[in-house]
Amino acid sequence: MPELPEVENVGRALKGNLQGQELTGLQVNFAGVLGQSPRATRKALVGKTLTNVHRHGKYLVLAFGEEPDAAYLMVHLRMTGQFFILEEYVPDKHVHLVFEFPDAPPVYYRDVRKFGRLELVADAHASEELAHVGPDMMTVRFADWHQRIAHRTAPIKSLLLNQGIAAGLGNIYVDESLFLAGVHPLARPCDLDEEVLRDVLKRGKAVMRLAIDHGGTTFLNFTNFYGKPGNFKRKLRVYGRGGEPCRDCGASLEKIVIGGRSSVFCGECQGGI
Repeated sequence: MPELPEVENVGRALKGNLQGQELTGLQVNFAGVLGQSPRATRKALVGKTLTNVHRHGKYLVLAFGEEPDAAYLMVHLRMTGQFFILEEYVPDKHVHLVFEFPDAPPVYYRDVRKFGRLELVADAHASEELAHVGPDMMTVRFADWHQRIAHRTAPIKSLLLNQGIAAGLGNIYVDESLFLAGVHPLARPCDLDEEVLRDVLKRGKAVMRLAIDHGGTTFLNFTNFYGKPGNFKRKLRVYGRGGEPCRDCGASLEKIVIGGRSSVFCGECQGGI
């Protein structure tokens, strides 16, 4: 599932390649990925210029046109959603939308599982639709985040995945953040010192910045705007490496399930609970 770094890369590419261009056409092959009808979506977007791309957590909001006639398309890639440009690409059955711009190749939206959604929303920050989502993990201040998490008794792994506390971290980067902070995934925030929690947030932001710089992480489906996989996988310290030796101490990495999600950690480097 694309997490914050992958979505950030998609957003930057959309903005960098298409900002200032008019959407001249929208081909809809499968309307189930749209929040509104194809007709309503085309009416709102076609003929308007892409003016901005805003990311909040794992969501993107694409702004078209200027007020008072602006339109906003909120995108959630979910498990297998992809945006990309490829020269001479022959779309397969999983390409559900094709966005047409005058000075760029077609922009394809492809989604094998069809769980992604593209929905017209009322404003650039999708205030109503994202009311259930907490502050963005990359910009949240420690005082705000600490107030949201410090008193909680659930495992810190589960709480870092809770998008209502802060938005953007997923399974990959939670495991990596906790390893770098030396915190066991079953530890409870209420038992951790403030400085330990400060380090968890700091490490989480640092891991995501590094992942953004490396184009994100690809295990199965994620590709960037040009159809290439992210290369952060080679930087992973623990995620997906259960049973392999820890790169810091050599101990065998452990794998457990917490709240239905797999968790890989080093029992030596991340201590007890």
